[in-house]
Amino acid sequence: MQAATGLQQLTLANGLRVNLIHDPEAERAAALLQLSAGSHDEPAQWPGLAHLLEHELFAGSQGYQGDRRLMAWGPANGARLNATTQAHHTAWFFDSAPDQFEQGLLRLVDMLARPLLTAESVAQETAVIDAEFQMLTRHADTLCEAALSQAFSSPHRLHDFHVGNLAAFGEDHAALQQALRDWHRVFFRAGHLEMWLQGPQPMERLAELAEQIGMVFSPLAAEAKHAERPLILNGCRYYGLHNTSAERLLLSFLVTGGQSQRLSVLRELLTDRAAHSLLATLREQGLCDAIQLLEPYRSPQQSLISVQFTLCEGASPAAVESVFACWLSQLAGLSASELAHYADLARRQFAHLSGLDQLRARAFGFPPPDEESVKLSEGWRALSAQLRPEEMTRLWVAPSITASHQRIQGFSLQTGEVTWPASLRYDGPEMTFYAAARPLPRPSLPQDAAPLSAVPALGAPLLLISPPAGQPLSRQSAALMEAALQPVIGLCQHHGGELSFSQQQGIWLLQLSGTPELMASTLSSAIDALIAPPAAVIARGERLYRQFTQSQRAEIAVRALLSHLPDLLTEETPHAPQRWQATLYGGDADLHQPLSRLLSRWPGKCVLPPQVPAHPLPDRHEYAFPTAGQDAAALLFCPLAENSAECFAAWQLLAALFEPRFFQKLRVELNIGYAVSCRFHYAAGVAGILFALQSPELTSGQLCRHIADFIADMSGVIAKTDDETLSERAATLSHALPLIVPKTHVNCLQHWQQRQLTLPISGVDIYAALSVEKLQRYYRLFIAEKQRWWRLTNAK
Repeated sequence: MQAATGLQQLTLANGLRVNLIHDPEAERAAALLQLSAGSHDEPAQWPGLAHLLEHELFAGSQGYQGDRRLMAWGPANGARLNATTQAHHTAWFFDSAPDQFEQGLLRLVDMLARPLLTAESVAQETAVIDAEFQMLTRHADTLCEAALSQAFSSPHRLHDFHVGNLAAFGEDHAALQQALRDWHRVFFRAGHLEMWLQGPQPMERLAELAEQIGMVFSPLAAEAKHAERPLILNGCRYYGLHNTSAERLLLSFLVTGGQSQRLSVLRELLTDRAAHSLLATLREQGLCDAIQLLEPYRSPQQSLISVQFTLCEGASPAAVESVFACWLSQLAGLSASELAHYADLARRQFAHLSGLDQLRARAFGFPPPDEESVKLSEGWRALSAQLRPEEMTRLWVAPSITASHQRIQGFSLQTGEVTWPASLRYDGPEMTFYAAARPLPRPSLPQDAAPLSAVPALGAPLLLISPPAGQPLSRQSAALMEAALQPVIGLCQHHGGELSFSQQQGIWLLQLSGTPELMASTLSSAIDALIAPPAAVIARGERLYRQFTQSQRAEIAVRALLSHLPDLLTEETPHAPQRWQATLYGGDADLHQPLSRLLSRWPGKCVLPPQVPAHPLPDRHEYAFPTAGQDAAALLFCPLAENSAECFAAWQLLAALFEPRFFQKLRVELNIGYAVSCRFHYAAGVAGILFALQSPELTSGQLCRHIADFIADMSGVIAKTDDETLSERAATLSHALPLIVPKTHVNCLQHWQQRQLTLPISGVDIYAALSVEKLQRYYRLFIAEKQRWWRLTNAK
């Protein structure tokens, strides 16, 4: 049957439910298979079994083993893949170039239907799960979810340990292997599975793929699952958790199941950044800097949703709660036009996601509402009626919390019931919900004009403003800009446009799109906000900067190192005026002229892009950035040895050859830890090959030696590479090259990123010029240029 525009649903003869989405503009195709069983369905005597099987299925199947399995084939062919285990669902997913999609889907389905589950791979993955568990013992989000479970009556599977570790799996690997096989036999039947396929292929071709490949699953009817007993709130509503990460407040509600589409609307309301919204009000009062809507638990009957507030220093959770309670009372009176407006915002945000992320949202996230207005209003009233303060559970997370140690969900937490600060009454101005866009102010245009590069592009115009590559914006300045732009970002979205300011591959980038009138009006408002930020905005910018510096030590070690890399690759010039470069993709002279004149007011100086950016060389052997926790981490970044298109192509081909072998050697064979990565990488306008490792057992020095040994060992692989292998890798890489004339905003960003390198890259012929002999020469050059390599560790 036809469920929505571009979406077709069908059920195969074996009972497999299939969702097909034809997206003619997509440049990649995506697949997701979801099992209607998760960690709460595993045997009580095997905690972590569902999570272990999620990992184990990637280890190989009857049809695809070794280098041919999805885990190895994917990175070598430009595919992205992952999986997740939740309480009642488990999902595996990937995306790829459309011409590689069938081969990826064959591997995905075969590994779920016919896994090998060998004793060797089971032993390897238990060690990986244990490393992940050790990392999660310091992961604030995971610990907050665990602490939330104490608000509900026992016994319930929500209180159980589900991550898994070596102690839980035990030493009887044969018994564990049999438990995995038994669990797979019971649940991996067509009736328990649902398939999602999305891409530019015609709907008929997607249906053919589903029919041809999806029939491999057993046609036996799914065995009925035992319904989990409902969550029941305890009498206490006030809890605290001692944690040294950023202070936060979680206000949580139990709601009936099937609310995911309405929750996407609630998320837009909560995160609205426009003036007089909930978030803007909390920011102005110095109480909260960010809001997230989380769903820590979902079953077919119930969802636990949490509104998470990132608290400002010294902010009272009771004060935040009072503002939120007032907002909830106003929310009950949301008009039909306001509801329709925020539903449209949810759809627009969904449309900006990649195809793979859209499938994730549809399967187990917050999909956009596709209901008729009447049905949406009825569903919204049912949801909002359940958001009652008297049914709300509170969790205050702060270093100041004093509580006894408890073991919850396998984690040792300092948590329990706490005395809540005295309740406060909010007596501030009424908060605002938006509906139809109001008239836009027409900005006055200066006489002067700033340099504004113009790049031909199809589709809606896009304005990009960033510091030139190699001339960084300090994080403190970026934090102030981010704070100042928030109301402008919100208002732009309400008028149908998009404004953002974020780091893209280590470079701070402002993106603006919309109608010509909206772009001019928003740019003028953004400049006003940046030129004269009020005291409250300056204070918030300082808080954002402090939060960033504090979060670096608490971040997962290898991610923390990666965030430091752009700062090392650029040289900040003290007291020099900040320079900017602006580029307009698409549009015409009638848009270019007012934007260039408005940019003459931009704080700082707009300049044309430099032809050859200067990038510093490392001035010492190793840079150390200590992180919290015991895991050791090491990162090696190897920039291009030459500023040429041929070297760029050679480095990409080397990375494509390295990536699957690095994972196989370090993650599978040596099993050094949870985080193992090698890839071609951009950072602050510099391109190169990135190696990253994190381990709970080894030292950072040992990790560095493992990377060095791997690079040396690749000499044999490079020597044996033939023309056919080179041609296959080049064909895969050619899909990722930016279009000469971008079609979409994603294409524009790819084109912009390539321009930061200032390399003469014009098309796929950069790979055609590379022979096996040239690749071998570039590998030797890669080895010889070690003085250009950047080594980062978290050694203390």
